[in-house]
Amino acid sequence: MASIRFADPREGRVQVNILGALLPGICLLCRRRSRRELDLCWECEAALEHNDWACPVCAEPGPPGSTGQEICGACIVAPPPWRMMLAPFTYAAPLTRVVEGLKSGNGLRQARALGMLLAASAETRYRNDVLPDALIPMPLTRRRLRKRGFNQAELLAGVVGRALNRPLAKGRLIRIRDAPPQRTLPRSARLGNVRGAFAVRVRSPLRLTPYPPLPPRVALVDDVTTTGATVRAATDALRAAGAAEVHVWVAAKTPTSRTALSA
Repeated sequence: MASIRFADPREGRVQVNILGALLPGICLLCRRRSRRELDLCWECEAALEHNDWACPVCAEPGPPGSTGQEICGACIVAPPPWRMMLAPFTYAAPLTRVVEGLKSGNGLRQARALGMLLAASAETRYRNDVLPDALIPMPLTRRRLRKRGFNQAELLAGVVGRALNRPLAKGRLIRIRDAPPQRTLPRSARLGNVRGAFAVRVRSPLRLTPYPPLPPRVALVDDVTTTGATVRAATDALRAAGAAEVHVWVAAKTPTSRTALSA
């Protein structure tokens, strides 16, 4: 399809789909026309706190002077079960408003904006590597899913998967145990709170036919992570079910020194 270029104050220009030119997006933050397909204008995107100098394994923001390629001491001493974590932003204002919108209402516009930003970050990160075989959204508890009506991680993973041409393994990872929300617990209690809370379905719940084996390399997708307790428990379940390598993709990482709103 034909494309049109608009001015980009950071890079000079950007390609957008012609539909986005005819029906420009409305910025989620300032409510003005974004002048691009994305529902986030260049000025508001520039105001987001980028997580550029993070540990490549756990995405914890590095100290001043770090290069962004340095594995932090915590991951050296006790490597997590996943291979790497991609978190292009830190969980701070004004991104918090976009994430809050993702979890309320229907979340579609927020999922599209965050998903496109996450997909762009993945393209850069995997420029010299192979993308995971499939994306797996972080599941919600049944109670929370009934209350919210949708899974924001599934919306986010759908956008990322379409952008990167990666399949979505929907419904394979499930939450088998309700637990208190992570944000209500101190950091020391979070890992125990979600240990054993996840499982991988081996059969379809409707047709009772076996699912194919999990792909060897999968990306676990969520909106925000803090201590990593939830993604650790989910990763353990995926690896126990046969995934050889788990990558974690989140829109934002809350530095562990900050007040956490998610796990």
